[in-house]
Amino acid sequence: MRLYYILLFLLLGLTAQGQNSCTTRYKQRTFSSIQIFRDVVYSENAPKIITASLGIETTLGRDLKMDIFMPPPTDTVSKRPVIILAHGGGFVDIAFMGGTVLVGTMENEDVQALADTLAHWGFVTASIEYRTGFDVLSQTSIKRAVWRGSQDMSAAIRFFRKNANWFGIDPRRVFIGGSSAGAFSAMHATFVDGNERIPESFEQTPILMTDLGELHSRPVVELTGFNPFTGSNVLGNDVDSVAQGVASFWGAIAEPVMLNGNNRAPVIMFHGSNDLIVDAECAQPFSSLILVAPVTCGSIIMDSMFNINGQLHETYIASGEGHEYWGALNGDWLPSGPNAYWADMIQKTSNFFYKIMRPATPTIIGAGAVAPSSTHSYSIQNPTSNTKYCWSVVNGTIINSGNPFASTVSVVWSANTGIGQLKATALDRAEVGSLERIFNVNISTLVAVDELAAAKILQISPNPNRGQFQLQIPSSRGHLRIVDMTGKTVFSQEIEQNTNDIVDIQLNHLAAGLYIVQYQAQSQVYTQKLIIE
Repeated sequence: MRLYYILLFLLLGLTAQGQNSCTTRYKQRTFSSIQIFRDVVYSENAPKIITASLGIETTLGRDLKMDIFMPPPTDTVSKRPVIILAHGGGFVDIAFMGGTVLVGTMENEDVQALADTLAHWGFVTASIEYRTGFDVLSQTSIKRAVWRGSQDMSAAIRFFRKNANWFGIDPRRVFIGGSSAGAFSAMHATFVDGNERIPESFEQTPILMTDLGELHSRPVVELTGFNPFTGSNVLGNDVDSVAQGVASFWGAIAEPVMLNGNNRAPVIMFHGSNDLIVDAECAQPFSSLILVAPVTCGSIIMDSMFNINGQLHETYIASGEGHEYWGALNGDWLPSGPNAYWADMIQKTSNFFYKIMRPATPTIIGAGAVAPSSTHSYSIQNPTSNTKYCWSVVNGTIINSGNPFASTVSVVWSANTGIGQLKATALDRAEVGSLERIFNVNISTLVAVDELAAAKILQISPNPNRGQFQLQIPSSRGHLRIVDMTGKTVFSQEIEQNTNDIVDIQLNHLAAGLYIVQYQAQSQVYTQKLIIE
């Protein structure tokens, strides 16, 4: 029998190793090309300020657009996460100055580059247009500008959820982010509850500023056609308005108490400690330019609130750095271009969203103590549908079952004593991987006596045979599996009989050769060779 184990190890050592490489999608560049759809309307006829002065806001209906970046048509993943990004620019709107250093737009180089990069990494992304403009002499008008931007971010979220099938996204994995004013919009759209509607959003008296409506009231386009995009406005109140996670680049919140509401979306924040535009603590944004700007509280204060609330978040404060410290000025790159912070912030942001998306870590069941050179079957406890499993092994060899992502594998353990490790990662249909489960196995000669006894109990008669034989099972209620020398399962059956019962097996269709019979009952696996002549 010891000779058999050695022979089995040598034979099966020719099959594929179980070092399956789980995807690195969402963690690094995955696609060499992507699709880009420009100027997709996501909300029709939104009242946009065209002039604002002396406490009067004059608006005109305007369609809100976004640029959408997607992996190529060859992408096999259909339930992808989406990241919606909003540009900076301080909500400033100056006629004919869009796209200049004075006014931010969805064409800003930084948000375009961020959306483009993350789409190459496997996300669906968007750079959105949102309503800007305010009366620089009216604090009320400034607060209303933030409200409009937050309404538009909410609309963009609901646009993707309403049209998830068109874009191949998972509506449960919608993330948002923004730079500066765009981060203001993202934070307020996420953390302002329905009962926290700011007074400035209501109609002002005298009737100089109209009622802006609830935070999540902006209608969205429901698509009826794709590229060219066709559709019409709907309320969109049948889908959730809050994202699963937020990335705030030098953003702030109007009042820290807003973070105590019902929403608990995880947040990653970046801020320069010497930011003179949006203070990392509490101060007036643009205090040297707009004297009536309301006080807002930046990432340091928000970090403290999230700590108190026990909320998942990550905060990165760059010592001595100012606003847009990834190398931009109001959204466009400085002559030197993106700096070292840029790549680091992309990696941290992607990793943070990945952490939120991770499926549950799988549990491995199987023998924890084995004899050298023995073969054992291991399975994922309660495997889920639409999930693949990546396996690897230390001090052993995985028998390839023909499906490298199966929920069950067989391992031929090393001929040497010591500690072996079987590792498994769950990979969901969006190709997001769980944390790796490590299952330690003690390879010891002390187990050999028990295994040899078990092998004698697992009796095959006759053996050799012509595909018809009887198997005396060693334990009630188990799983019988027969594999060929390539590791392919050729027979599988659940056995529900009493201990020591005889099972008749007919495998006349099998070719002559050597096979391995495995019988697993609870945590014990019995193995025997089968020779078909």
